[in-house]
Amino acid sequence: MIEARIFTDSLDEAKTILTAQKAINKGRYKIIDEIFQSTDPSIPLIEEFLRLRVLPENIWDDKAVVLAIKTTELQAVGKNSDVPLRLQFDKKDDAETYYTQHLSNDYTTAFSFSRIGWQYIMPNGNVVDLEIIDDKYPSIEFKSQTSDGIEKLLSLFGISNEEVITGPSVVAVKELLKL
Repeated sequence: MIEARIFTDSLDEAKTILTAQKAINKGRYKIIDEIFQSTDPSIPLIEEFLRLRVLPENIWDDKAVVLAIKTTELQAVGKNSDVPLRLQFDKKDDAETYYTQHLSNDYTTAFSFSRIGWQYIMPNGNVVDLEIIDDKYPSIEFKSQTSDGIEKLLSLFGISNEEVITGPSVVAVKELLKL
């Protein structure tokens, strides 16, 4: 899936567009992400990271905690993520134990942040996530199976390609939060 994220001043206009397009609100979620970067200095955060995600409010079929390695492939607009490792746990302690036993030599803690969001499914299957990062910064993530789908979503919402962040969201969030 191709993803494109922007930071914005408000989510109100996006909500209006989603309502007009008859998008289905899948529900509210809350995410707490702890990001780990590679201990190999030749692998920057923009290329690969480990994420320990806790989902206190979960609208998906995932368990409450997900540990994943993500790599990023930049697209003309947005990015595509590959997830070579994705493990689910019932408790954060279990994920932390797995990290300590299997991944702590390869990844070290970088930073953490939280977000609340509302996921909308467009009639054509594209996805729009309206989020507020660390209770302060509105953000919108657009998701589509194709580059053409991303372009159409951005056009529908009046977003220029220049407004889309480059690379993984975690890198942009780190800069936004000055971490």
